[in-house]
Amino acid sequence: MTSPDNVAPVKPPPSFSPGAALNVSKVRYPEKIQATQSLISSLSESVLTDSPLERRSSLSSGRSSRTASPNGRLSYSASASASHLSRSSTLSPLGFQIDTTDDIRSLIIRAFSPVIGVYASPDTDALVQRKGFKNGFHELIRPFGETIAGKIVIRDSSGSSRTWEDFGVRFIDLDTKKQNTETSKTEPVPSLLQIEQVLDKHIHSIDDPLASWTQGGDGGHDRSPLASPVYKLFLRRLLSPAYTSPHETFMHPVACVIVISSHTPTPLESLRQLYAHTIQGDKRPPQWMYPEYLRYYVLVHDEDKDDITKSTALFDQMKRHFGLHCHLLRLRSNQCVITDDDSTQFPSCEWLTPSEDLSELGEQETLIDVETECSYLFESDVTAIKAFIREMVAQSVIPHMENRVALWNEQVASRRRGLSGRFMSMSRRWAGFGANTRSSGGAYGSGSGTNYDSPQGFYKPDAPEAILRKLADFAFMLRDWKLASSTYELVKGDYGHDKAWRYQAGAHEMCAVSTLLNPVASAARTKLESIDHLLDTASYSYLTRCSDAQNALRTLVLGVELLKSRGGPASDAAAKWAIRILNMGLVGDNGRILVSERVSACYASKTGSGGAKWGMRRRKAAMWALLAADSWLKQGKPNLAYICLEESDRLYGDVLDEGKGPLPEMQQFIDNLRNAIHMEYFGSRGFGNDATISSPIEFDAEETREKLDDRIHRKSLIGGVNPLEATPVTVTRLKSDDEGHPNDDFE
Repeated sequence: MTSPDNVAPVKPPPSFSPGAALNVSKVRYPEKIQATQSLISSLSESVLTDSPLERRSSLSSGRSSRTASPNGRLSYSASASASHLSRSSTLSPLGFQIDTTDDIRSLIIRAFSPVIGVYASPDTDALVQRKGFKNGFHELIRPFGETIAGKIVIRDSSGSSRTWEDFGVRFIDLDTKKQNTETSKTEPVPSLLQIEQVLDKHIHSIDDPLASWTQGGDGGHDRSPLASPVYKLFLRRLLSPAYTSPHETFMHPVACVIVISSHTPTPLESLRQLYAHTIQGDKRPPQWMYPEYLRYYVLVHDEDKDDITKSTALFDQMKRHFGLHCHLLRLRSNQCVITDDDSTQFPSCEWLTPSEDLSELGEQETLIDVETECSYLFESDVTAIKAFIREMVAQSVIPHMENRVALWNEQVASRRRGLSGRFMSMSRRWAGFGANTRSSGGAYGSGSGTNYDSPQGFYKPDAPEAILRKLADFAFMLRDWKLASSTYELVKGDYGHDKAWRYQAGAHEMCAVSTLLNPVASAARTKLESIDHLLDTASYSYLTRCSDAQNALRTLVLGVELLKSRGGPASDAAAKWAIRILNMGLVGDNGRILVSERVSACYASKTGSGGAKWGMRRRKAAMWALLAADSWLKQGKPNLAYICLEESDRLYGDVLDEGKGPLPEMQQFIDNLRNAIHMEYFGSRGFGNDATISSPIEFDAEETREKLDDRIHRKSLIGGVNPLEATPVTVTRLKSDDEGHPNDDFE
């Protein structure tokens, strides 16, 4: 933590721009690691071509997110490297293949990003409000932190450095966070109903998802259906909690941005007061939150009204008083409009809570008859904000988190590992020997060798159990999943002994997630059984002991998606847990359909063995896609039902002769459903009974034709002339770049 006391004069930090390369020291990055990184990076760049990240501007637009993380411990032969890298699936940090036909895995990783609090002075918020942002400085910088431009270098616990292209942070307003922490002291209210309302509003606002999305790939035998934009929306809202909780520290701030402007009358005194408010004022964290987080000081200079010479002199004083964790942000105070030469549209936020999404949708419905304009920023402001966020994250936040991980791992976690650590833990549990003296009496602890305060339901932030949980969460956010998994495994037994059920459920949940994200996890079937045990324990504790349905649903959804990305026998386990979600009744009507689609995707991703491809689950995948199509039709969405029906026909065509079902009743159900979907789907597009129906989508790709029925004189079930008999429906599918089987050595 940087205190506001006077320190010795220091040199100003080096200039940092988004396009500049990182100047790393030889102490932090040894020469051997640098040489190995350059060798593997050149090999990867010669074969793979990664496109830059693009922000999702609407619900139906896809997001491409790829990570490139070289590691010096791998050595491939030239032929093996070419065979592995020639596939279009994304490489994991250790070079193993992960199924990334969807970007679900990257979405899950980005969901657990570091959180940074924002505390701005009133004059700073007033300056930003004049630019057209009513919520002040936090609203201005929030979208730019979700994806940081360029590569971010992170050092793991073993000392090796890895680069990530999809790293981001989340900014929260400390005023809003204060309100959330007040409500989180009681039992948190699940927002599953709000998530269902968000899905319902978005689904019925989509005119034609087929315009930008096709579920299947190129129609090959080994292509699994892609996740729909509606399901990705469901996943983002589920992974955006609206409250903080003591049992996990992902929503606890790792840093706080204290902001003043060049309009502040007494800038240094204002910074000291703002800092004091975060320690003992109304912005102080609750008693279960770790208070020693980084403070970062920002001076906002008004380019339109103030003198840059005075602001530069003030910034030099800030660095002498508060150290290197300072930044001079130059912004224009005038409002930007679309007619300005250097105007840029303000990006939208990807990670919104369900309540925030409902609020925005409500405002849009209120102003449906009024022409609303998007917000715009000057290009110079956008460049300055991106440079500020990148410099803060790369030079201050990540080194701070790395130092904390190394400190806690050495001082706390290392004492719990090994034979002596296990002996002390057993002695503390059963005999009270070696227990923490702070838990021997008083208001904190119960004198029985536990640090858990059961009446209030949390550990104090300086307790070893709380520090170990924060260590594991920091390692997870820094994407060191090996250290995170071992730390969760180390501490989950203590939570069970202390009967801290929410802590125990969270440790089991994140232990399973970090193990599945670790690319070098064991491929044995016993490992799958241990993951099933972790997911079962976490979901049972959340539901039965904590009555927390939202976290139980999050646990199972994360397990389903990460098991599916593994492939092989893990696909069957993923489908089993997805069906468990339906049986538990954790989702509403729209959620059940989306989960049914994912059950179909899990079965479709199951690869067979041998030349005959034994063990594939094409029929099960087709059946679940058919059930999803029937459910979408009942919800009044024939366009979404048409996509699921098309996928079901493709899957059944791979295993059945001439697409005929083995049972007459089943074939009759499919025919009736197909006719009903086609009539409603094409009827909603204005096709009459005598109209000639052509393909609703026209692409330049290769086309395949499917006949709806091979009986010549079949009469329509609806009556009259069947418009579908005029011409056969032309179905086109986009081809995927991925031609090989995903193989991450899990099986």
